[in-house]
Amino acid sequence: MARPGLTRDASERAAADAATLPRTLIMGIGNTLQGDDGVGVHAVRHLQKTLGEAPDLSLCDAGTLGTTLLVEIESSQRLIMIDAMRMGAEPGVVRCFENSEMDAWLRRGKAGSVHEVGLGELIDLARLRECLPDRRALIGIEPGYIGWGDRLSKELDGALPRIDRHVRNLLRSWGHGDA
Repeated sequence: MARPGLTRDASERAAADAATLPRTLIMGIGNTLQGDDGVGVHAVRHLQKTLGEAPDLSLCDAGTLGTTLLVEIESSQRLIMIDAMRMGAEPGVVRCFENSEMDAWLRRGKAGSVHEVGLGELIDLARLRECLPDRRALIGIEPGYIGWGDRLSKELDGALPRIDRHVRNLLRSWGHGDA
């Protein structure tokens, strides 16, 4: 079915172009009932409002991870993961790790993740299945309070615009013109 304002041919070309664009998956990781641990999910919700919709962009509330997320990763050419990470910094500090730097960070003995399946294990599973995106990044945010509560600390709430900037910078550097 053609979109309003497009001829059938233009609509078909737009659909074909969208199908050939590299798909970027942005996964927000965390438990929103554990204070700052939910920052990845809060960041994806923030990005849903600021980025809008694009045919080559998919935003995912990944919760506390699990192997079922491999399906999402397999269908993506680019991957951005956002999570609270213990980095030894002040609460609210945002750091971006790309490609091999991300892999090295996740291979550390304690990669800072507290989820059912750690980020490192999920990435290793994707690598074993030969479906690891060539372009990938981890945006880590130093948490302050992790405990019962459904709100971010003021430091992490204030970090959401910085996370947004990191995501947009990555998208632009990866050729996503609308970021």
